[in-house]
Amino acid sequence: MVKVEPTAVAAGCPYPIPSFLSPLLGCVERGESLYGAVQSICQELGFSTFVYGMSLAKTHRRDEQFYVWATVPEAWLREYDQKSYIEIDPRVAYGWDVLPPPLIWDASIGNGNPRVERFLNRASIFGIGSGVAVYLRDDKSKIMVGLNAPKRHLNDQDRERYCSVLGNVMHLGSLFHWIFVKRYIEQNMPPSQEGHPLSEREISCLQFAAHGMTSVDIAIKLGIAPRTANFHFANLISKLGALNRKEAIATAVARGIVDLNQSPCELPRRSPRRNPRR
Repeated sequence: MVKVEPTAVAAGCPYPIPSFLSPLLGCVERGESLYGAVQSICQELGFSTFVYGMSLAKTHRRDEQFYVWATVPEAWLREYDQKSYIEIDPRVAYGWDVLPPPLIWDASIGNGNPRVERFLNRASIFGIGSGVAVYLRDDKSKIMVGLNAPKRHLNDQDRERYCSVLGNVMHLGSLFHWIFVKRYIEQNMPPSQEGHPLSEREISCLQFAAHGMTSVDIAIKLGIAPRTANFHFANLISKLGALNRKEAIATAVARGIVDLNQSPCELPRRSPRRNPRR
């Protein structure tokens, strides 16, 4: 995942906004970067960084694309992408299938799972130790907005403070999503990760798909959930600038990323686990 930068968008937000969000619309109207305004709002709410991720299916007949915009360090975005942390990020797992209430999280969300705890330890190195996540839906996309802080272990007072700003976080997320759709999606601009290298997991998904495997087949093979396999396809389709996974396979074969002569191993004969790793 690589961040993209929405810039100017026509003024005229369709609803009144609270004063703490006015710097964001001011940047939009002046055609300035949103980075400074978003960081200022985050700090006003008691956090240090912001992340917005959207999985978009423009029509029901096309595979998804994935967009991300964030103020977290670029090195973390690259590591998150190349190591496929999407599979073990508990914030994503929490909000993927349904529209849940906002999540307040800290190091305890690892819940003794070694893989998740290793992920949380790595995130903390980049100043992502705790935070809040809110989830939005529209007719074509799923959205997660997260605000992060360095503190890894929250006490009752910290959690109460995080709770007290959840309404403002939700308002920030909905306004940012509106801006992003106006500037990026309605202008048919591609995700900025287009042209970036595929992760090993994404190459594996393509290799299996090139031999006729579905997302369910691939999920069984890799020990992940089918929705996670679909996410990998959304991200690799975005990187390859393809319309769908068939075009992505053709592009990958043409570029030598996928070898049609390399046959995947036989699928396991067992049924998928009820709760496969994400």
